[in-house]
Amino acid sequence: MKLWDLYEGKDYKINPTLDRILKARDYVGNPEKHYKSVIVGGTNGKGSTCAFLNYLLIEHGLNTGWFVSPHLVRENERLRVNNIHIKDEELEYYVKSLKPVFEKFELTYFEAITLIGLLYFKDKNVDIVVWEVGMGGRWDGTRASSPFIGVLTNIGKDHMKWLGNTVDKIALEKLEIANGTKALLIGNNRYPLYPMATEKAKEQNTKLFVAGEDFEYKGYVDKHSTYIEEFNFLDFNMKSLKLGLWGKHQIDNGALALASFLSIPTVETLFKPKEELIKRALEKTYWEGRMEILREKPLIMIDGAHNVSALVKIIKDIKEHFDIKLVMGSLKDKEWQKELDILRTYFDEITFVPIHYKRAEDIDNMLNYAKSIGFKTHTLEDAKDILNLKDDVFVFGSLYLLGELKRALEKS
Repeated sequence: MKLWDLYEGKDYKINPTLDRILKARDYVGNPEKHYKSVIVGGTNGKGSTCAFLNYLLIEHGLNTGWFVSPHLVRENERLRVNNIHIKDEELEYYVKSLKPVFEKFELTYFEAITLIGLLYFKDKNVDIVVWEVGMGGRWDGTRASSPFIGVLTNIGKDHMKWLGNTVDKIALEKLEIANGTKALLIGNNRYPLYPMATEKAKEQNTKLFVAGEDFEYKGYVDKHSTYIEEFNFLDFNMKSLKLGLWGKHQIDNGALALASFLSIPTVETLFKPKEELIKRALEKTYWEGRMEILREKPLIMIDGAHNVSALVKIIKDIKEHFDIKLVMGSLKDKEWQKELDILRTYFDEITFVPIHYKRAEDIDNMLNYAKSIGFKTHTLEDAKDILNLKDDVFVFGSLYLLGELKRALEKS
């Protein structure tokens, strides 16, 4: 049995607390003490930043765990060691053996998969784990990993029901990942993140490294490739770093991941950075569902952009380099009206597809709103119908939609 099957159909209220996961972690013997952990949070870019960091660590010879959230197609994607997903029989073993613990401490699904990860990475004798925050920071289960490095990409409005309705409140929640760390890195030097991070670093007595202050970089995108043209941090000055992930926003993510990687030896001597390995790792980096091309002719490009700020960055890049049509699905708790308002300034036409998930938005609501702001609209019955489209398309709006599309592609 997979964990997803165990929790499917269970409707529980999210009661924000670290108490459950910390008690469960301690109950199973504190597996987090057997390896180092880096925690990566932020509104946008945390998955890509994790991907770059994961490849950098692996390339330098570290046995590296990677905790991914959410999965696209198979639950196994969430737990990786040196880019290899946990095997079905391994996952089933942990679900079966830990089921009494899940029940004893009334863990949510995310807490349960985090607990499995904590033990799995110990059993795999990893040196270090890269943890992607699920939501926020203060109450996120990944904090049970006791990270020694905290990384925060940026702050924007997302999960406002849980994190607060202002950027200041959201920043306050997300900066809690710095608790107990030896170094904190942030992806920009703007208000309110920079001054709030400065205060947090003082409170925690942790080193603070800030993009635009402590590390500087610039880059560019052509149609098929993305480069960090120059990068400067500490004693490292590098040029012409080709990135495996496409788009202008990946310059920020790649640079932050590289700075995070280079900050590790300032607090723990785990490896000696080498420029040739850094270049190889950044170019090799691959991350499913992030500006990923599923098919070339006709083109199907997908991205997990699921909030306004992420979408703006991506749409500008796409419009500049591709002649493409939009296919969208969304969840109820996302600001899809604002996304459509922005998209309308770039596009005249859009296609909607339903997502088969309990939190999915009714596409009739999306359809009616799109028509009201002047879109020419189309609908599909299922994600698999995207495969029959003759136009080049960009599919976005929810990672759940991308997962359904990838499963359909596998079956075809």
